[in-house]
Amino acid sequence: MNTVRHNNLSTKWVAVLLLILSGFRTYAQQSADAGAIQQDTALYNVFSLLHEADSNVISILHLGDSHVQAGFFSLTVASLLQNQFGYAGRGFVFPYNLAGTNGPEDFKWNSTARWASERVVDRNKSDVLGPGAITIISQNDAPTLSFSGKTDGSMDNNFRKVTLLYDAGNTNNTLVVPDATVTVTPAPFPGSSTLSKATLDFLQTSQSFQARWEGTGSGPFRFYGAIMENSRNGVLYHSVGINGAMFQHYNEISNILLAQMAVLKPKLVIISLGTNEAYGGRMDPLAFRDEIDKTVTLIREQDPSVNILLTTPPDCMRAVRKATRKKIGKKKYRTIYHTAYYPNPYISMVTQQIMGYARQHGIACWNFNAVNKAQKGRFAGTWAPDHIHFNARGYQLQGQLLYEALQRSYTHYLQQTKKNPVTSDDRH
Repeated sequence: MNTVRHNNLSTKWVAVLLLILSGFRTYAQQSADAGAIQQDTALYNVFSLLHEADSNVISILHLGDSHVQAGFFSLTVASLLQNQFGYAGRGFVFPYNLAGTNGPEDFKWNSTARWASERVVDRNKSDVLGPGAITIISQNDAPTLSFSGKTDGSMDNNFRKVTLLYDAGNTNNTLVVPDATVTVTPAPFPGSSTLSKATLDFLQTSQSFQARWEGTGSGPFRFYGAIMENSRNGVLYHSVGINGAMFQHYNEISNILLAQMAVLKPKLVIISLGTNEAYGGRMDPLAFRDEIDKTVTLIREQDPSVNILLTTPPDCMRAVRKATRKKIGKKKYRTIYHTAYYPNPYISMVTQQIMGYARQHGIACWNFNAVNKAQKGRFAGTWAPDHIHFNARGYQLQGQLLYEALQRSYTHYLQQTKKNPVTSDDRH
């Protein structure tokens, strides 16, 4: 036997066992207060900004997978925070409907052009996907995009300023937006030399606009999304989620994180990932922990002062289709199929690694997995048929619980710093 190789394998598995045992100890220590944010002092910088939200715009980025893409979870957190600290705008929006996928239901995009799409989880994709980790692509030489916010939607879609991110393939094109002053500059993130950022300033508050590009040529036109602001102070909450996304996807195309930090300029990044890692077959806890570290490191390299909050995934289940034979006559049988659910052991491993990493590096962490288990009764009837996702009510409950956890930590911050809390009645 190769002794060196044997020793290396032994060392690796010892490290794995130590990480798992550390995770169990962390879980046991924190299960008594599952709803609390662990290491919440790591959020004091953003809490300080929130306390002065009437004179600042505090940008928050919620990054995740399918639990975030649909919007119910993240937008519930957004609306509650903005109700308390002020509403600075809708934040990042993307034409998911034109990309042929699901997204928040409080707005809609329309276009006369045909569009293809690329996502960070696709096998064949471009090197630049923008801050949304997704892009739509058209071959039209004069593409038009229109945005319309729903007046009865869950969010206030009023805006005075809109930032469009796109790549027209050349710099000789013209962007026409009625009722807006248009200023085009190079986009502040790496990629093509023709990446552009268009700032649209509207004289009056609006909930809809139409943009038309002329002279884009025959090459592909790529649109990366928009950021909407209303010229007020308070919270600007950006929700970015991609179905099937994992930490490694965002790490493989690092310009996504670079674009998010450069364009959205978040003071707090909430990361809700880990579910898909638990459904990819065998899981290497060391490799998963390394992917978390790559994401956190890249974010902090762009802004060392940014606060980060890691969340753990729901208490998802695995589904198995079982067959049973039922006698229906003397010599006749019928095969009946039914679906059985059982706990996914990798969800616990993912949870332990996220919590362990956060504790090791002094990063704030909200263990939703423990909350989901502890409040099993409240989540009864909120699971989707796959028992991996929630329905709208379940995600709204998850968002409410995260807001309540943030509120508890914020109150603790105020007590520690002897500052008087500001209620939503004091905000505009």
